[in-house]
Amino acid sequence: MPEQQFYVVGGEYADTNFTIPAPGTELESHGPFSEREAKICWRELTGKTVDNAMVRYFLKAAEQTNSKIYWVVGGEYADTSFTKTANGKQIEVYGPFEKWEALGFWRGFTSKSVDDALVRYDIRENYDQDGASGAARKFSTAAQDAAAAVKSVVINRPAEDVFAFLMSAENWPKWAIHGIKSVSPGSGGYWELETPSGPARFKLEGDASSGIIDSTFVTGAGADWSIPGRVVSAGGGSVFVMVFSKPPGMSDEQFKQDMKLTDEEFSALKRQLESH
Repeated sequence: MPEQQFYVVGGEYADTNFTIPAPGTELESHGPFSEREAKICWRELTGKTVDNAMVRYFLKAAEQTNSKIYWVVGGEYADTSFTKTANGKQIEVYGPFEKWEALGFWRGFTSKSVDDALVRYDIRENYDQDGASGAARKFSTAAQDAAAAVKSVVINRPAEDVFAFLMSAENWPKWAIHGIKSVSPGSGGYWELETPSGPARFKLEGDASSGIIDSTFVTGAGADWSIPGRVVSAGGGSVFVMVFSKPPGMSDEQFKQDMKLTDEEFSALKRQLESH
């Protein structure tokens, strides 16, 4: 019988729950090893990082290391049996996610569609798109597919504080450091922006009870970019999640670069809120 293989997985985390990576970082994976080799590797890594309380490493069996196995699946259905999509609609498939990512993504969609009895989203483990019935429209967050991305940050402040900060447009230049240089009141619910690419407009729509914060950017050329977001309570703090879909006309490479800058902006948001 072949010997069981192990990996040493970990790195810097956002908080001491040790579930969400620190903003702008990715978890490390070392191996595969025998159990003895994995323990030696774990001791070496732990010894080097003993002074950083946010760094932790774990031993995981080989079959446990692929945790991006969750998908959010759903859309608008024809009736409440939720087996057939509405006319002209396709099943939407988002993922793959870590379990916590899928849960935050699902909550955001469910909160937005709570008043529509025919719209439903579910979390599926190891979803088989090829075996699913009917056409499916996939929005992947995998690195090789730049169609969409889910970004999140853990903030050690109550969700209501984070929501209030984000719903004030004047605060966005304090953390959206790569995209917004200045903001001023506009008309029709919009704010006027100065961005590195020139003038633009910006609107915020939120609901404090659900934590939903949806933002819409309109460029000088009139193109819209709508970005759904949500603040979720997590222990004594909160998690802020935004879902980015690549705008028409933007290259995959540019979208990936923008998402890297977004990681830096989320780190700035965390520092801004936790320093006050």
